Parts: sequence; C-alpha cells; structure tokens
Amino acid sequence: MTAPEASTLVFGATGALGRHVLDALVTRGISPETITAVGRNQVRLGELASAGFGTAAVDLSNAVGVADLVARHSDIVLISGSDPNRLAQHVSVIEAAKNANARHVYYTSGVRADDDRFEINADHRATEDALTASGVTYTILRNTWYIENYIQALAGPRFTGVLAAAAGDAVVAAASRKDLAEALAVVVTTDGHDKVTYSLSGDTNFTYADIAKAMSVVLEREIIYQPVTPEELRAALINSGMDGELASFLVSLDETIAAGTFARVGDDLSRLLGRPTTGLVEGLTAE
Repeated sequence: MTAPEASTLVFGATGALGRHVLDALVTRGISPETITAVGRNQVRLGELASAGFGTAAVDLSNAVGVADLVARHSDIVLISGSDPNRLAQHVSVIEAAKNANARHVYYTSGVRADDDRFEINADHRATEDALTASGVTYTILRNTWYIENYIQALAGPRFTGVLAAAAGDAVVAAASRKDLAEALAVVVTTDGHDKVTYSLSGDTNFTYADIAKAMSVVLEREIIYQPVTPEELRAALINSGMDGELASFLVSLDETIAAGTFARVGDDLSRLLGRPTTGLVEGLTAE
C-alpha cells in the first residue's frame, strides 16, 4: 500500500504543543487542506475544520481506526501522548505506519530518553526502540522541559513572593513550546533528517534563581527562590488542599529536575531554528 503524497497526519493536534505545530507547519508552506489534525478536543477540532484543516477524532487505543487514518497519509507526526497506556498507543501508530509504507514518522520524545536513569522517559525510550526497529523512515525530536510549565507555578509566588521547589541547585535548559514546534516544522519541511535523533534544549541552563527573577519581571514584584526538601514540598502541597497522589507526582517531577534530566544537551534546537531560543520572560508570557 502506498500512502498519498503530500499529506500530513498530526496526532495530538489539539493539545498545547499541537496547536503550535499546526501553526508552524502552515507558516512553513504546508497547506491546511493537506493536514489532518487528530485530537480529542471537539471544540478545537471544530475550529480547525473551519480554518481549512482536515480533522479526525480517533481513540488512539482503536488500532483499526488508527490504521485507517495512517494509511491515508504520507507523513505522520506523532506528538507523544499523556494517557497511562500511551506506549501501546504509540506502538499502534508505528505499526500502522509500517504496514502502510508511510513516507516518514516524526516523534516528539523526551530529552535524555536514552538514559535509563530517568524513569520519566521510560515510555519515550520504548517508543523510540519500537520506531527504530520498525524499518520506517523516522526523525526523533527529544524535547526538553517547557518554559510554559512554570506559568501555572506563578500562582503561588504572585501572593507569597516565594518560588518553592524541591529542585535544589538544578539547572533547566527549558524551551518554549513554540520553539519546539517550529523545530519540528523545519524538520518536516526540509531534507536531511532521515533516521536522525535531535536533542532539543534551550540555549541557557536556567537556575531556579533565574526563574524566580523572570517571575519577578512578569509579576512586577520581587520573587525569591526557596529550595525545600521533597518531604517539605509534599507536606506543603497537601496542606494547601491538594490530593496526595497529585502532590507526590509534582514532587517526583522536582526530583527529576534535581537529577539533571533537563539540563542543556547541545545546540540542536537553535541550529534548527536558525536563531537563539526564547528566553524565560517571553516564555512565561506566552499564550
């Protein structure tokens, strides 16, 4: 089976990263009519349909539905999911691409996915293994921590003047979703990326003191960084009314950051963009 030419299928198109990916693909000359956006947000899918995109609401656990969609497109953009069973969903897409002789699969992985010390990347690592073993032509983009992840974290410092985190003296080479989406669009629309893995980091290793300074600018008040222990952070979150399971998850993220998972890994991102990556203040005020 041969997929149609010049047709792009984007899984995860209605998510926060997917929105920027669609914009970036169109900016780089791909017509919305040749793009099918796949997602679960029906309102967003309606908006995309009105803007000229093809749309599809498919449960990624439905292997038959996934295979039917994939078979009708030449290029597959697989934005990593967030479901507990996302690995099986990713593998389903890859198998469908293999069976349909898809021209190219682009996967958004996680930075340092090949380092088994970081459990947060286990699904990414397994997806990469399935992709490289499939025989399809692929490009893997290992995305760093999003600057926008700190936007929600502005709520506490806005009132307390303190950014508390169990990240110690860790550094984070965070990048904006818009930058990462633009890098993906560059890879989709240019040659030379077959069977290449890119590690995408921001240009700068930001400390949490740097993040607090950027928050100070955005919030127009002084914010200081206060390192706390994981136990102290979990207790504070639970005392604020947060569910214990969610509190433990957030603490584990800080511990992952403290371990250096998201420190800078190179200049792949700025090289693909052809410009410096977005800074903290701009990223914290992104839409």
